[in-house]
Amino acid sequence: MINLRYHIVSLVAVFLALALGIVMGSTVIDRAIVDGLRNRVDAVNRRANGIDSDNKTLRGQLDTMRNFADQARDQLVKGRLKGTPTLVVTVQGVDRKPVEAVRQALATAEATPAGTLLLTNKFRLDNDNDVRALASAVNGNALAGADAVRRQALQRLANVLEGVTAETSLLPALAAAGFVGYEPPSPAATTTTLGLTSFPVAGLRVVLVSGAGAEVGDDRLGVPLAQAMVGPGSSANARLVAAESGQDTPGGRAVFVGLLRADGSLAAKVSTIDNLESPIGQAAAVLALDDLDVPRTGQFGVGPGAQRLLPSVEP
Repeated sequence: MINLRYHIVSLVAVFLALALGIVMGSTVIDRAIVDGLRNRVDAVNRRANGIDSDNKTLRGQLDTMRNFADQARDQLVKGRLKGTPTLVVTVQGVDRKPVEAVRQALATAEATPAGTLLLTNKFRLDNDNDVRALASAVNGNALAGADAVRRQALQRLANVLEGVTAETSLLPALAAAGFVGYEPPSPAATTTTLGLTSFPVAGLRVVLVSGAGAEVGDDRLGVPLAQAMVGPGSSANARLVAAESGQDTPGGRAVFVGLLRADGSLAAKVSTIDNLESPIGQAAAVLALDDLDVPRTGQFGVGPGAQRLLPSVEP
């Protein structure tokens, strides 16, 4: 017969078992879990420290390669364009640091500097007044619309830069209307005094720089100008190299020259560079300009559609 004493003993046994379980769970079992987690944290810390060490080593190697590329650029391009008149054309808003770097590379190549021509954001033709102003500067018809007037202006600009026409008044007219700006070469860089009325310049070669930051879309300015310079009606030998700087992020490179590379009618006629921010890209621009004598073109850089880092040495 089950009595009260039995019930008391049973309840005491249950509570003792529960207490024992709690004690074991809070000591032995938890300690094992904590020790395991601590070991995993220690392993992660060791791995992170190893990665930091590897990253420091890689950064050191990268700095060394950058220094090598910077120094090798000058050796690669030295004297390659001696006496060749070269103009840099860029679009307002484009990062000027790579533009200045390529100008320095051209100086090392002993090119005869023809200055820097800036295409301003007024080429957007955001209003009727700008359309009429551009039409007046190029003797066009404002009633034809913004796109038609812009194309006409770019074609006439291309003709002047290539020397197809001897029209010396076009660039001054565009400058007076606010569509272009011009930085002449420094007196220390050339013995020839150049200005907007100096164009066309015989034998001129052009580096066209657009892409990220351009305040006029490449489809409306950079690409149409390139098409005008290498398309039908242009001189027999194209005198243009198209370039841009970029970033190694999705969609951060070849935003301008990618449009030229994708155009089958242009890809074989114009050399492109997609990494003008690097000494390698600056060297490629100079060597590609030099190759216009062959003539030979190619797509250079590290972005979509690039074939090589530098032009080949094949004759």
